[in-house]
Amino acid sequence: MLKSFRFTRYRFTYTAQEPLIMPTYKGNVFRSRFGYILRYIACIGDENECEKTCQHPNKCVYSRCFETLVPEDSHILRGQPYAPHPFILQPLRTAKLDYAPGDTFTCDMTLIGDAINILPWVVLTFHEMGKRRIGLQGRRGQCRLEKVESLSAYRQDQTETIFTAETEMLTGEGLILKLDDVMQAAPHSANEIELAFLTPTSIKVDGKWTHHLTFEHLIRNLLRRIRFLSYFHCGEDLDVDAHGLIKASADVKHVSRLNWLRKDRYSYRAEKSVPMGGFVGKIHFSGELEPFLPFIYLGEYLHIGHHTAFGFGQYRIISTSIDQP
Repeated sequence: MLKSFRFTRYRFTYTAQEPLIMPTYKGNVFRSRFGYILRYIACIGDENECEKTCQHPNKCVYSRCFETLVPEDSHILRGQPYAPHPFILQPLRTAKLDYAPGDTFTCDMTLIGDAINILPWVVLTFHEMGKRRIGLQGRRGQCRLEKVESLSAYRQDQTETIFTAETEMLTGEGLILKLDDVMQAAPHSANEIELAFLTPTSIKVDGKWTHHLTFEHLIRNLLRRIRFLSYFHCGEDLDVDAHGLIKASADVKHVSRLNWLRKDRYSYRAEKSVPMGGFVGKIHFSGELEPFLPFIYLGEYLHIGHHTAFGFGQYRIISTSIDQP
């Protein structure tokens, strides 16, 4: 299962060179600047032409990253124009808003499957983001990209520096992670697990946003997201009994402490405020969990729900246990 699935994790560290102000949730800033600048430096077509439709979807880095086409003969997402984004932005969660010259801050990023190949473009874009200023509109400041580190799956102290400001050279793509790396920290079995949703998580049930998450909702969304990412970006379909897993997931009980958090953002491309939100908090599941552990553990890195490119849908496994007879 998921033998071809692969992803990488990077940490971009900046030093502010001018005063700047960030919003409380910084994913909106990084996602907006990343898309805008990547398109500016990478698009190989005429600007007006690109506004209508990309003429070079298999060659243009921006299109591959933000507008991955669903092939006409695809048996997955047929009728949909685009596949899920192969990247996730994860800025540091901090209440700090004001940054003075010399202050540092970070943004983590996950690249999935074939998107790992565009790492040089990603690093160039983050480098340009700092030079062209980061922060709220009208309160941006110039920053220096000090370094880029490749992160391991669980050990935060196990990093590999692949770019520094001194050399401005990318030395490699870093640590390629697979499901086996993720599962090193997973128990062989468990009948209790608790998740903490750290960033707003947007999931629809019967066409409506909800914060009444059940284990079945969780597994349905994890299976769907992992399958789409694997199929479109790693070239492998998810070979599992999805119907059997979903049926079994209905027997797992839950105790929820989730609440809805609204996080609007201003879209400069649409020139209007876009409502965004999701649930945060903790939820405890109990039941036969062993068949679901690979998906739950992988979901920690891939996030879940809508707006994952902004960093939404991030959760952490904070405890697992198995009852002893």
